[in-house]
Amino acid sequence: MSESLNSIRSRIESLGMDFQFVKTVKTGANGAERETWLLEYEGSRFIFVPGRKNATLGWDTDKCPLGDGVLEGLQEEFSSGHGYYYEEELGDLKGDYQERIDEAEENGDSGKAEELRSELAEELESWNEDIEEKGYASWEGFLAKWNEHLSQCLSPLRAADIGDMIVEVDSRYLDEDAPSLEQAVLSLKQGPFTLPTEDEWEYLCNGGARTLFRWGDTLSGVMTEIFNVGTVGKSEGNTILEQPNMLGLFIAYDSYKNEIIDNISYTKGGDGGCSLCGGDGAIYVLPCYTAFYREPADERHLGLSKNYFCYRRIIRLPQ
Repeated sequence: MSESLNSIRSRIESLGMDFQFVKTVKTGANGAERETWLLEYEGSRFIFVPGRKNATLGWDTDKCPLGDGVLEGLQEEFSSGHGYYYEEELGDLKGDYQERIDEAEENGDSGKAEELRSELAEELESWNEDIEEKGYASWEGFLAKWNEHLSQCLSPLRAADIGDMIVEVDSRYLDEDAPSLEQAVLSLKQGPFTLPTEDEWEYLCNGGARTLFRWGDTLSGVMTEIFNVGTVGKSEGNTILEQPNMLGLFIAYDSYKNEIIDNISYTKGGDGGCSLCGGDGAIYVLPCYTAFYREPADERHLGLSKNYFCYRRIIRLPQ
């Protein structure tokens, strides 16, 4: 066993918390691996995560360029949506009205036919406005909508010093509904464990990497998984979302989860499935899967459902 692993073990044992040392494990991605401790405490798995000085966090659409793989995936999503709206939905709309117009003219009711043409013109105007709003009228419009939404929902670009931590491998749902985010944060910080700050959570989620998504600069293969989350007959053999990240953590893999952090203004990790269930496109669904996404606390409905809100326990190790 390496000297560093022995040193880490001694630091953990000095906490006096009866952590069980399950085994050493290798974590990493893209050929870069490190060895660390997998631990157990009262039936839950934890892992040691080394910190980093001056870690870059957050996102700025002007300063953080998207990888070619992400841009290619977004273009595919745009093309798919553009084709659906213009070839199928618009075709159905025009076809339905044209049948009714033809029927009116065959019956000699020119007034009805003209009325239907006016209705169609109004429907088309409304439809065009809707497609513009959704971003599927043009690729330039889609990308502008994407950047606009990212600037509104992601945390700002910044640097932070992150210390060494013992981190729960996966999040756990609340045991019971909470009356408010503030009270949930307060109660979850009691005892030997605490919650990660937003800086810590983002570092843990992306493993310190500077890609928009924890799995890297690509959308290849992941879109089908994302849109299958929560569906009946979900496909087996998921290869991206359900894999641990480069630090060995299961994190930000399900947009239905709102993960509580040490903050009373917003949660991380998802929007409770609102975008996915609402049928929104990639512009609104994909940002939920970034480390930098923020879901603001809903001031209208202060209660937190145990079925959607979860948390992850950590311990900051003294140096």
